[in-house]
Amino acid sequence: MKILITSATWMEIKLLADELNLVYEKQNFWKSGKIKGHNIDILITGIGTVFTTFSLTQLLNDNRYDMIINTGIAGSLNSDLGIGDVVNVVIEEFADLGVEKKGEFLTLFESGFVNLDEFPFSGGLLNATFDNKAFSTLQKVRGITSNISHSNNTSIKKIRNKFKADIESMEGAAVFYVCINTGIPCCEIRAISNYVEPHDTTNWDIPLSIENLKERLMCAFNNLM
Repeated sequence: MKILITSATWMEIKLLADELNLVYEKQNFWKSGKIKGHNIDILITGIGTVFTTFSLTQLLNDNRYDMIINTGIAGSLNSDLGIGDVVNVVIEEFADLGVEKKGEFLTLFESGFVNLDEFPFSGGLLNATFDNKAFSTLQKVRGITSNISHSNNTSIKKIRNKFKADIESMEGAAVFYVCINTGIPCCEIRAISNYVEPHDTTNWDIPLSIENLKERLMCAFNNLM
């Protein structure tokens, strides 16, 4: 199986990359050797939906994959998730794409600009298209994607009330959007590094999250069929 792993930053994927025999190809793109017969490439997309959409689409112009895994750290909106937990994000939604009307934020679907079931959306949502027993031990969660990392009490309250999400990232929905449009199976595996709350980085644990992420991904590669 030929697999592409996308991550916003090198820091988030470095521990996994250290396990691979990477060969630098071009800016932010590395090709690797094999793990259990799987060819694994890594693309560092940059942070946010614009950088992610551009870099992934550009790469796919000349490369084809059996599956794409978007991975990295994420903030949790669900207190039942612990710092360091690794989750399988099976539903994604753009949380900052829409219009403001009389002080209320309306998504593109609520405002009528896009039909809820217009491809590649289903009920206004984007769904992971790769499901394999290799990820069966990971809790399935729902995510929102925003170009803003929320850390203000007012904005956090708004997104909690607006969306039924467990985690927040800045790239997940963009990867799903590109993959579904290009017909490449995709999934999103994230490690919880922090809770979505007013910024206090003393409560974050990035080293634990990226260590756990590496371990779970290595385990998944060993069990992929």
